[in-house]
Amino acid sequence: MTTITPLEQRRIRLGNDYGTMENIRRPWLKWRPLRGAPPFVEQYELELQLRTIVSSKPAYRDNHVIQITLGADYPVSSAPIVQMITKPFAFHPNWFPSSGRWCYGTWLVYESLGAHVVRMIQTLQYNEDITNEHSAANGEARAWYLANRSRGLFPCDRTPLPDPTGTAQQATLKKKFQIKA
Repeated sequence: MTTITPLEQRRIRLGNDYGTMENIRRPWLKWRPLRGAPPFVEQYELELQLRTIVSSKPAYRDNHVIQITLGADYPVSSAPIVQMITKPFAFHPNWFPSSGRWCYGTWLVYESLGAHVVRMIQTLQYNEDITNEHSAANGEARAWYLANRSRGLFPCDRTPLPDPTGTAQQATLKKKFQIKA
């Protein structure tokens, strides 16, 4: 019986995560590796073109640069570190105002990196199904969010999000090229 070392497990995971990142790439969601050689990427830089709120006015921004770092203990003991580089940072209950880091909630070891990124994008969109109003990351944004829920501000962006598994793309291609009898 062959056993897989933790290093081999990590390499397999990084390779699989690279595949899910390829599946979510879009004209509005671009990324590049910052550290590691594909498919074993340990740090990504994302460029997103979608609307998010950056202050309580509300003020909006449509372009964002985000860095994702996969630490040495990823995925077993540590989640990806997701940090906004563009300032001002997102004004959101689930984003820390001082560091620009995303508060992801609970880390699920089986969640692919692509799925993690899509979930993060949902917070930037102020998707009400994913926004955690009980988050302590940004108390000011939390209070503002709760006070403005009925004003029709959310979600602030309705860009359809990609499927990290690639199955939606495969189904579309299959349907597109299906031959009718």
